[in-house]
Amino acid sequence: MIQRPMAAIAIASWRSVGIALLSPPIAILSAAILVGLLGIFVLWLMVVATLVTAIVLADLAHGLMRRIARPPIGALDQRAVGLTGPS
Repeated sequence: MIQRPMAAIAIASWRSVGIALLSPPIAILSAAILVGLLGIFVLWLMVVATLVTAIVLADLAHGLMRRIARPPIGALDQRAVGLTGPS
């Protein structure tokens, strides 16, 4: 059997008390950091979703304006034959 001095036992018991006292603040700090990181991630997702929505809407608007601006391909020319002038 190994004989330990009483001082080593006393230090070990104080370490246990110290660990027990520091565990709740460390857990609370860890939880706060994780919640903060989750909040930053959600904000980043909102920014990305906003950018994607803006790109899609701009593309749809561009296609709609291009369709409105010029006549469809293959449309008949309605000018009379033989007349010259502004087209």
